[in-house]
Amino acid sequence: MATVKRTATIYGYFIELGAKEIEIYSIAADGSGTLKRVDDVQGTLRNIAERAGFERDYNLSFRQYVARLIQHINTTENK
Repeated sequence: MATVKRTATIYGYFIELGAKEIEIYSIAADGSGTLKRVDDVQGTLRNIAERAGFERDYNLSFRQYVARLIQHINTTENK
């Protein structure tokens, strides 16, 4: 079975939701495209969601919340 990863890029961060892990990388501001892994995943996602105007739904698991956040980011950017 193929593994599907959901990704989004916003506010200088690259978010990746894989089969087992949620990873966030900060993108270098110098234009080199260098990625640095972020240790505080939940705090960073909270800040990104707040800036993107996306509210936390506590009826969803954290993984479902991240998947919906990625969907929201990708939908908003494509408008």
